[in-house]
Amino acid sequence: MNRFSIKDVISAFSDGLLASYKDQVAVVETHFEDGFHSKDLFAIDAFAIGYTISGCATYEFNNTRHRLGAGSIFILAPTHSCRIIDCFGNYSLRILLLDSDAHNLSVHLNYIVKSERWIQTYFHPVLELTHEEVITMKACADRIVEQINRRDCPNKNAFIRMATVWHHIELDNIMQMHSNNNSDNDKPLTRQQVLARQLYRLIVNNYRKEHQVKFYSEQMCLTPQYLNQIATTVFGKTLSAIISDLLFSTARSMLLASETSIQEIAYEMNFPDQASFSKFIKRNAGVSPNVLRKMNPHQDIT
Repeated sequence: MNRFSIKDVISAFSDGLLASYKDQVAVVETHFEDGFHSKDLFAIDAFAIGYTISGCATYEFNNTRHRLGAGSIFILAPTHSCRIIDCFGNYSLRILLLDSDAHNLSVHLNYIVKSERWIQTYFHPVLELTHEEVITMKACADRIVEQINRRDCPNKNAFIRMATVWHHIELDNIMQMHSNNNSDNDKPLTRQQVLARQLYRLIVNNYRKEHQVKFYSEQMCLTPQYLNQIATTVFGKTLSAIISDLLFSTARSMLLASETSIQEIAYEMNFPDQASFSKFIKRNAGVSPNVLRKMNPHQDIT
């Protein structure tokens, strides 16, 4: 499965780029020809919120198919696997990409994105908006674009952060009003589904400090083997792979979008030492942390 950064997405859809800021936040509009499909699964190392503008498409998110038309949005975390099955009717969409660890932008977002509603988007990534809600969220995205494109603004970080927080609060409000509709088609949850939700909540809140399956096993009073069975069945990957994906996504964001030293990042991510952190990055990125950091063209922007 291919993994893409915000920078990769910007490069791939440069013609449809509306605004981007230091590879931490970007807004892209793109169009797909009828019949377009992606053969391979991919993931984005960012929160990706996609708003359908026109047409229809069928996506596969974490082994589950979803049909998106006018008014549909998807809310993806770095742990989602994706694939476009088909699209027609001049399918186009706007995508808001947010670095999962953008130090300058996400100061006030931690509580929101770790709340129960946002965690549930892992299992229910598609939401159908009313016409009024579509107008509201378009205005929120437009506000972000406007603040990114401001020139000669000494408080640009703060304005972008406020616009981003406004967007998230509005979306959180809509999610809260729609929460009663996310009931797995009114079917009672299986024991595995209930445990999977508990497990994912535990991972999201602890993955930076707790990398071992043993910790999650002890917290849930279940065997490691059974937890991996749940993870593989519900998420399509092992528990270790989920933790590794989150760690790499966050670590790469910190390397590309902050001036924090590699040693400090290793400490913050609870690696035993800088050497083990460097091995982890090289295993996942194919290059060392220093080389990965130099690949960011915006690193010297203050």
